Order: sequence, then structure tokens, then C-alpha cells
Amino acid sequence: MATGAPRMISAPSAIARLAGALALAGCLVMAAAPGSGVRAGAVLDRVKADGVVRCGVTRSGQGLSAIDENGRWQGMFIDCCRAIAAAALDDPEAVEFYEVNDVIRFEALAADGFDVLMANTTWTITRDTALGISFTGTIYYDGQSFLAHRSLGARNLAEVEQANVCVSGGTTTLKNVNELVRTYYPGLKIIEFQSIDGTYESFFARECEIITYDRVVLISQLRNRASDPGNFVLFPEIVSKEPLGPAVRRGDQEWFDLVRWTVLATIAAEEMGVTAANVEAMRQSDDPEVRRLLGVDGAIGAGMGVDDDWAVRAIRAVGNYGEIFDRHVGANSPLKMDRGLNALWTEGGLHYAPPVR
Repeated sequence: MATGAPRMISAPSAIARLAGALALAGCLVMAAAPGSGVRAGAVLDRVKADGVVRCGVTRSGQGLSAIDENGRWQGMFIDCCRAIAAAALDDPEAVEFYEVNDVIRFEALAADGFDVLMANTTWTITRDTALGISFTGTIYYDGQSFLAHRSLGARNLAEVEQANVCVSGGTTTLKNVNELVRTYYPGLKIIEFQSIDGTYESFFARECEIITYDRVVLISQLRNRASDPGNFVLFPEIVSKEPLGPAVRRGDQEWFDLVRWTVLATIAAEEMGVTAANVEAMRQSDDPEVRRLLGVDGAIGAGMGVDDDWAVRAIRAVGNYGEIFDRHVGANSPLKMDRGLNALWTEGGLHYAPPVR
């Protein structure tokens, strides 16, 4: 079962369906503390019974997560949702997308509004320990940056004397810029928005001279929304670490492991030279680790509640990490972004998969 148009957590129909759960979200967060929470395997059991993975997403922009002209969700984070569905259900289209905003995303996840939050969401210690959710790893290493109207006359933050800054609420972005204003840039006036679309629209309507967010998102929005990208300046400053990755509701170790290792399987596949095109042929490899990853030897899937072909299905559906990156934000995409920190460790980046054994 697959859907193109998103289910809106913030829409009236969805709120009616989830009102009870969201009203009790605080209790559910407490219940998800260590020693309690959902039964191990319960999420995967429901996924298998319903035949669908419920994926919480945000409209981060082209290349990350956005709806295309055919009403279909596309992007790097979206491919990770489809990889999980392929691993769990042998069907990359067995995904229901639930669109959330930055303000309610964690509450909705903790209240069982969906199975995995897959967005440009920063992994932090408080989010990982105090909200009843767990981050499974990093998909994209990024940092917070600033995009300004060229008419402001500034090439970097140091040249800004006074300016309004559009910021989305409920984000590490807001916390970071608040600290910057207090410490280094008192001339910046923060204008907070409760929706990311409202943040973008206000900036491009020039209600703010500057917008700040994850750098990859700013590049995506500049390409998507600006009639003339030359009218804007992307400042060189990167003022934070933003490891972006999926999160799940705490308490189900099998589901946590499957989400974590599905992403890691795409990274391991790139390390091993396994692609969407050659994954079946690579099952004949003599390399012991390749054979374990692809389910030829060993019994890795059982510990996650799936069979040993789980990684083959994920890689066949979306490719390895490099293929996903290049297709959506890299060399084969309109964004043409360098791998940078998101290269493999052997190429000077931060990505590598733990041993497959």
C-alpha cells in the first residue's frame, strides 16, 4: 500500500484521529522511559500485520523530502523510508507518509502517530534522552548556515549590523541563533514562525533579510523558491553541528535495530561496491562480509525480526548510500552538492558502517 499525497498530522482529520494519543503524549513519553515503553517487536509486528511503514516527514525541499509534480514524495530521506519498507515488507512502496512540522514532530512520534521520523532532524542529547524517542544514527552531516538577500549588502555575518532573521520554531536552529544573538550578534532580531513553510515564504517575500537553517535545506530552498538565485547570498559561516537522521519511539529494540541497520546497510554496500544494479550478482562474491550483508552466509536478519534478504531488498530498491546521495543532492541532481562530510571515511568523510558480522 502506498500513498502519494501526505497524511497531515496537523490537518483537522488527522488531529481528530490522533487527538487522544496526542493529548496523552506527555504520559506516553514518561511511559517510554528506560524499563518501560512499547513491547520489543511490537512496532514491526504492526508493520507486518498492516503491510505498511508509517513515515513522518517534513517538506525540507528538493533533494531531501518534497512532493513532486506527480504528487509523489521524493528525496534522500524519502528513499530511506522506502528502504525500510523494502527491508521489512519486500515492498518499497508500502509507505504511508505523515507530514508534520518542526513544532509537533517529536510529540507525534512519541504518541505513536507514525513509526519513524525521517526528516532533517538533528540528533542531540536531550532529544535522545528526554523525549521518549531514540535516534538511530546519522544520514546527513550538516551545519546551520545563513541565507541573505543580496540587497542587505553583507557577504557574511560579520558584515551584518542589523537585520531580521526568519527562524522556524521547535528547532535547534532557533536555540543556536538565540545563543549567537546573545553572545556575538546583538543586531540580529529573531522572528520565529510555527511552520517551516511560513518561514520560507516570509523570507522570500522579504519580511526578513536573513533566514537560517540547515545548510543543505537553504541550498534546496534557494533553488526551488528563488526566481533569481543571484539575488541572494549564502554566507560562508557554519555555526553548528547538525547530524540529521531518523528517530523512532523508544522501547522496541527490534524496530530500532532494523531502522538503524537499513541505513547502515546502504553505507556498507557503498564500501563494498554493491549497487542496486549488481546486488544480485554480488551474492556470488567470495568476500565473507559481502556474503553476510547479502544474506548468503550467517543469520543476521533474525535478530531484527526479518529474514536474511532484508539488506538485498533495501539496496535493490534504492541503491547504496552514494547512489542515494548522488541521485537527490549530489552530482546527478540539480543541487550538485559535494559529498564533503558525507563521503565515506576512506574518502575523507564521516560515514562508515560497523562490521557486518
